[in-house]
Amino acid sequence: MPRSRANRHFVPRQRDAALFSGPTGWVEGIGLAGLALARCLGLYLRILIGKARLDLPAFAASLRQAGLSILPAITLVSLVVGLILGHQSQSILGQLDLPELILASGAYLVVMEVIPILVGILVAGRAGVALAVRQASLAVSGEIDGLLINGVDPIRLTLGPVLLAMLLMSFAFTVWGSLVTLGATGLWLWGMAGLSPASLLDAFGRALAPGDLVEALLKPLLFSLLVAVIATVNGTAAGRDPEGIGQAATRTMIGAVAAILVADLLIVLLFRE
Repeated sequence: MPRSRANRHFVPRQRDAALFSGPTGWVEGIGLAGLALARCLGLYLRILIGKARLDLPAFAASLRQAGLSILPAITLVSLVVGLILGHQSQSILGQLDLPELILASGAYLVVMEVIPILVGILVAGRAGVALAVRQASLAVSGEIDGLLINGVDPIRLTLGPVLLAMLLMSFAFTVWGSLVTLGATGLWLWGMAGLSPASLLDAFGRALAPGDLVEALLKPLLFSLLVAVIATVNGTAAGRDPEGIGQAATRTMIGAVAAILVADLLIVLLFRE
């Protein structure tokens, strides 16, 4: 394969010096993140118009990694959050006879903030870290150069199936987590506080407008994009040092959690009155 074809795929060459270091390192990292995201979106567009094919085995493996392995955790945590919300609401209802206000506030907080952030962090801890480790392993072993010589884009190879799986599973987990949490809260208040299912559904309906539900479903997708590009940048920056694999995993988790919280704060400040 001619080297000119390999050079059309921009991936930082693995050198002795640390990648994305120095005063301009963060600019290089942002540039790689934007390039990686653009390549994935281009790949998905080519798949939709029939000019490319998705790596189905890799996509299925990514779904298992980002889906089935996290499902028990998201279910358990959502159930516990729902029961805690139900118990605390029952305690407040014993002092204040404002069930609709209390339930509306609790439901809004859980659906709009707790569940999206929880899903984002769990996806970062499982799929994001795994993506960073895989990309770092390619960098440490020198396989990136081999892929480039053969005309294979390492970023598209690793990120394409994983990002799509993360987006799909984040959406599904947000819906599932919200239903489990609100269901557990409703069952607790129905059984322990005597609130009727009709009043519970009415309170939940008043708490969440259609626009709120759209935002709650879109936020985890944004978080997944942030996690994916952070994992890609950290994995690529591992260089040839074997210790870089562990560092990539650690930096991905810390960076992803920080990015999720900052992004959520910006959404609250900029898009809510």
